[in-house]
Amino acid sequence: MDILTPANNTSLGAGWFPLETYRAESFRWVTNDAEIYVAALRNIKHYLNLHLEPGPGLDLKPFELLVKEGDETLARTTVKGRQMVSISLPASEPAVRKLVLHVDGGGKRAPNDSRLLNFRVFKVTFVPSPVDILPPDLDAKLGSGWYPLESFNGETFRWAGVDSKITIAGPNGTSGLLLELEPGPGVNSKPFVLRVLNEGGTQISEHEIKARQVVSIPLSGPGSLTFHAEGGGKQIGSDKRIMNFRVFQNSPDFKAPEKQPAIV
Repeated sequence: MDILTPANNTSLGAGWFPLETYRAESFRWVTNDAEIYVAALRNIKHYLNLHLEPGPGLDLKPFELLVKEGDETLARTTVKGRQMVSISLPASEPAVRKLVLHVDGGGKRAPNDSRLLNFRVFKVTFVPSPVDILPPDLDAKLGSGWYPLESFNGETFRWAGVDSKITIAGPNGTSGLLLELEPGPGVNSKPFVLRVLNEGGTQISEHEIKARQVVSIPLSGPGSLTFHAEGGGKQIGSDKRIMNFRVFQNSPDFKAPEKQPAIV
């Protein structure tokens, strides 16, 4: 078994020594500028995870690892010993990307080995960032009022508490924010009215949430949105959270409702 995780959309390029095994562990040594090809299939953040450690070429001491793409340095991290490092890679259009693992310095020869062994890598994985409730291509972030992302019965979602907020930095040409919502125990799991307010407190849209459904929130520019569940705020049992409604993990299959909500 090589250092790549099967079905992980990765392959090795130049700069790697052959796979070897010692004391039941498999790894590859690197002199410098080892290439990894990764297939980013969606325009979202990805993580390059590397299990590695310094080698004799670096006196077995901590070193700075640079991850480069062409002439650009995407990330840098300090490797202090044998460890797992996770490097965040910015979103890009779907493509096969060539990443290069680079170190400055090193190059000392190991005793009784003609190779230059700066570091060795035990495992490489390349994974997309978990998809949250917001579209990954929208320049936006969650504010207060949201509970952590969780999964249940094979579905991923966030519960919304009192007056949950979303900050829109740039609509990126999108006129509406699509969210899949469902009433929660905070509204007795019954139909409720969702009011969306801008940062000045003015209502920009109103939606009757009868069951699990997709709503389209109009966007006109940057700013903060507040989501208010009319009649919400109830607690259930021993759970102290107020879960007015939940918003499901964003999906490219979302479709805007046929009847657009009226802007008040």
